[in-house]
Amino acid sequence: MDSRSQNRSGLTILDVVVTIVILVTLVAMLLPSVSTPRDAARRSQCKNNLKQIGLSLMNYHDVHRTLPPGWIASETKGQSSGFGWQFQMLPFFDQAPLYKRFNSKLKLADQTRDNFHRASTILTASRCPSDKGDDQATSRWIPEPGTTNYLGNFGVGIPAAWSVLNGSGGTLVDSQHCQGILGPNSRIRIRDVKDGMSNIVLVGERRMSENAGEWPIGRVEGNFNNYWAGIPNADAVSPLVVLATSTGGLIERTPQEIESNTGELPIKGNIPDIRNPERQKSLPYFGINRDTRGELLGDSKLVTAGFSSWHTGGCQMVLGDGTVRFISENIDATVYTNLMRRSDGATLGEF
Repeated sequence: MDSRSQNRSGLTILDVVVTIVILVTLVAMLLPSVSTPRDAARRSQCKNNLKQIGLSLMNYHDVHRTLPPGWIASETKGQSSGFGWQFQMLPFFDQAPLYKRFNSKLKLADQTRDNFHRASTILTASRCPSDKGDDQATSRWIPEPGTTNYLGNFGVGIPAAWSVLNGSGGTLVDSQHCQGILGPNSRIRIRDVKDGMSNIVLVGERRMSENAGEWPIGRVEGNFNNYWAGIPNADAVSPLVVLATSTGGLIERTPQEIESNTGELPIKGNIPDIRNPERQKSLPYFGINRDTRGELLGDSKLVTAGFSSWHTGGCQMVLGDGTVRFISENIDATVYTNLMRRSDGATLGEF
């Protein structure tokens, strides 16, 4: 027998195992370098979406001398049309043809002019590419309404679908109680922002999860969707589908402020103690990417009435001067709440 044939041998099991381990290690080392550029690209696209939204809101203001209402409400229960702020700005968002196909004199969910089918339109520029939620949701009033990741800043407190506040004269909550930028029937002008446009959030992100449900009135935390067109039924669906807030509770003007009818908002002093345990039940704080207990949302399906995203470490917001900022989920609670209020006169601080 040829001695050379005795020296030949194939790969041993050990050789195969070592080779596989090396390949797996190399792949594991390469994956972060592949995913990081993808994440950066998605975050950049989300930033561009918010820039376009901010520009559209300013163009709306140039034409109408006011920012759009957060949503259109009626002082008579059951009569609100429900059209939201993103619908109002469609002509300035390269969506004029879609806007003209709606009949805004009827309700958003009206079937006679097919409003509710048009509200199912998917607006790609209204979705964050990093989001895990569905482009269309499930609703009892609109077949598969188009979803959004971008919510208007209500400020503080919970926007009411249809309710009366103490001293309001029996009328629906209106812009006098909206300390942010967008509220029910609000008509906020740039000159109304006493703190300066660079110190107020216009619109920010809120994450969604797959198979999320419709947001019921009275809930501030759960697995819920957001809609770009507005509120399908103001008697059953929360305004939180179009607006976000930084605190819970009921933040209202004092009787003296209402009686004076000056339109002034509550000044600083009624908000800074939001972390006080004694006030947690009446005034919960909706931190960025955090649940109502203050814990990070992580991979859970929860969202709150506040802002959040699937980006790591925070979420993006467009300010009144048109800049888009990535706001850390670790931002100081008082600084963040002041950033949500347009005329509190408080010193904002670093963020």
